[in-house]
Amino acid sequence: MTLSLVPTLAVATGLASAALLAPTADAHQVVLLPEPQWTTDNKDTKYNPLAFLEGQGFATQGDFNAWRRDNGYKTLRDFMDRAKYTVTEGADYFCGWTDPNGTPQPIPAGNMRSTGYTHDGPCEVWLDNTRVLQGDNCHEQFPDKDYPIDYSSCKGTCTLHWYWIGVRFLKNSYSWQVYKECISLTSQQRLRM
Repeated sequence: MTLSLVPTLAVATGLASAALLAPTADAHQVVLLPEPQWTTDNKDTKYNPLAFLEGQGFATQGDFNAWRRDNGYKTLRDFMDRAKYTVTEGADYFCGWTDPNGTPQPIPAGNMRSTGYTHDGPCEVWLDNTRVLQGDNCHEQFPDKDYPIDYSSCKGTCTLHWYWIGVRFLKNSYSWQVYKECISLTSQQRLRM
């Protein structure tokens, strides 16, 4: 009896492919540090966009920043918090699946950490009303999962607001995907890294 290598190779190739894809299953972005207080335990819900804007009356295009400026929005936050769109049922329009009134988290020692930007698109980080990070294409500008944040404007307690529009070309049109998180912080403690 002769054993065929074809089925063995097919199984081995399938297992290797699955192993390579497993770490990238969570293809969307969330903040890891400072740690958000979530309003859901569902991991898939946390990682998914709060809204897809291509079906909500926006003339989506590849250059979101040009569109934003042409339509009178001064910053990404200005657009994200003033534009008229509907978020996923159960999510908060301003903070998504995070609780801005949760237990204040210690401020990290200099860096913010996320799962990494997986799509093109702009991002911003604000501490209350002070913008501390801005990128026109965070996928290119912040290729690592850690990026420096100046937390000095947080006196006592403050709220970190994170915004990202993921821009993807899907099904012959551009998709604008909304991500937002709010994290209560305290400057009374520093998280050692």
